[in-house]
Amino acid sequence: MVDAKRLEMILRKPEVQVLACMQGVKHHELDSDSLPAYAARGCFAEETPLALLLGDLERLGLPEGDDNRLTPEKLEKGLEGTFRETSGRGHGAVLDQDCFTFQLEDVPRIATLQLCLPQYLMHLQQSLRRAKADRGFYLPESIRDSHFLDRVISALDKAFAFYEEMQSAGVPGEDARFVLPLYTKTNIVTTGDARELMHLHHMSRKEHMPAIIRQTVEDMIAKVSALAPHLMKERANNYEPLAWFPSSQLFALENRTIADLVQGNSVPASTLMLKYAGIPMSEEAIDRAVRERDEAELANLKHVHFTFLSPMSLACFHQATRQRTWDQSVESIYDAASRGSFVVPPSISRRDDFKPRYDDMNKEMLDLYNELVAGGVPRQEAIGVVSHALVVYDLIHVNGWNAIHAIGKRTCTEAQWEIRSIAKEMAKNIDDENPALGKYAKPQGITYGRCPEKKSCGLCTKKEVS
Repeated sequence: MVDAKRLEMILRKPEVQVLACMQGVKHHELDSDSLPAYAARGCFAEETPLALLLGDLERLGLPEGDDNRLTPEKLEKGLEGTFRETSGRGHGAVLDQDCFTFQLEDVPRIATLQLCLPQYLMHLQQSLRRAKADRGFYLPESIRDSHFLDRVISALDKAFAFYEEMQSAGVPGEDARFVLPLYTKTNIVTTGDARELMHLHHMSRKEHMPAIIRQTVEDMIAKVSALAPHLMKERANNYEPLAWFPSSQLFALENRTIADLVQGNSVPASTLMLKYAGIPMSEEAIDRAVRERDEAELANLKHVHFTFLSPMSLACFHQATRQRTWDQSVESIYDAASRGSFVVPPSISRRDDFKPRYDDMNKEMLDLYNELVAGGVPRQEAIGVVSHALVVYDLIHVNGWNAIHAIGKRTCTEAQWEIRSIAKEMAKNIDDENPALGKYAKPQGITYGRCPEKKSCGLCTKKEVS
């Protein structure tokens, strides 16, 4: 039996704090509701937003009986009316004028996977290499209340113990972490505007969403709604899915198009380029874009397109998504679990003392997931016991600028080995299709002409980055 103190730690929900929100620098009356509201009014008035605000504040100070007097009740009604007639009618730019920064503590990695999916949210996340067994993991009530509880805790404790054993034996932390479950706790700082927070909120209420994701996002929304009740009010047109920049949906019940692509391409074992298209650009223009930092030509590179289908671990997918430089769509995590493939880091595959145990550990966690589902635990609650080594297929769009910037960062010898190997495969395909661009799809030290990393690999002369 699990002791009460351990169970309390496992069930502890993430602590969500709003660290910062928009506020006027000199005019603190411009708070999280009034700043976007007066900015919106300024679109239809001769006066500036600040002048409109100061005018209303003057009217609030007028004595009773003055026909120009503004009451607090009328001011509140005016704010509500402004949002109803702007963002409430689908004018999302009004929602972009407010921004919030959150700190989430002890949130499971399964939830941060969801947080990182909307492309216009920004994140700084604690490395999974900082995971400690004594900090533990989260488990949902559906597992706590089942007869599987002791079995689940035993399996996940075993995964943490193996993770620490591998590190002690010299396996790099970035590789040992692959066996950790998705319910492993972490910390993250997330920043975003009201429009994308609403997008996240809508996504997190969908069917087959793990409860901890829904609970965490509801907590985030409740806290910012207390700061900006009129701005964050849910209205039909500011929760219109067609108006958001589409996001990957890792926890969708299915993604038929990607499932068909995976099967239609014989479940590729490595990165596969599906399509190349784009405007014609001369080698001279591409050289000018890169060597002269000609931003007009750099912008043109956004209209050169490459599409890849790439298998990768959930650990790698999390990193690729959090950095927000590629357009991505991903297969359903439930389809990935049905297939049940795992990435094996080279540092583990070379170890006869660890490779068989690594394979067994990942399989044990997957078998546990399947047993939980068969035993009545909803799949969206059971999926958190699966390891970060699970393979998902990611559909990735790389434009010509990404080929220089993002691939340059990810082919650097300092990049994590898995994402580096994927980027190198992409770079080779780009070079085959467009050699003029391919010569710049190289490690950043070569393309940039200087190394921004603390540890130089020697590909370029290391210089201080100004």
